[in-house]
Amino acid sequence: QRIIFNGNGYDESWPVEAERRGLANLRSTADALPAYVAPKNVDLMVRHGIYTRHEVEARYEIHLENYRSVIAIEAHTMADMIRREVLPAVSAYGAELCRRLEEKKACGMASVYEQSTAQEVSRLTDGLLGACRKLEQDTGTIPATASEAVTYCRNVIVPDMKAARSFADRLEVLTDAKYWPFPVYSDMLFYV
Repeated sequence: QRIIFNGNGYDESWPVEAERRGLANLRSTADALPAYVAPKNVDLMVRHGIYTRHEVEARYEIHLENYRSVIAIEAHTMADMIRREVLPAVSAYGAELCRRLEEKKACGMASVYEQSTAQEVSRLTDGLLGACRKLEQDTGTIPATASEAVTYCRNVIVPDMKAARSFADRLEVLTDAKYWPFPVYSDMLFYV
């Protein structure tokens, strides 16, 4: 009964409820992997003849290396998408807004939308570039040892990716659909 939970596991109250029930609440793979080699878990596997101690440790090392590899691949892919797709697209859209702004000013027309949107796109584009540079720099310094790499990926690379994603998400909302290089959520939802 203490394990069955029919509520919202993503709700802010869940960690408190999990603690009350005496359950672990491991929020990431990097947090959960050490449980693989916790003495009680290793003893369980060995006692029931599922694995030897060395086999459990070997599988743990494989999981650590796999986590590091997957995060590194995701980070490199994200940086590549930002550099080759998103930044050129939002830069082109920003330039288009500036061109329209100048044309409207020359005609004496109001241009609040173009000016405010161009400024916001420019600010967010610079922020995305900075986040991408940080991600690239940090990805280049992932530690060689698997256990250090897992902690580094959780504490540095994943937050770097989250920061870059935040800028890209805000730019996606502002950028004209004909400039945005990827399908947007509404395209995917209503494609069927």
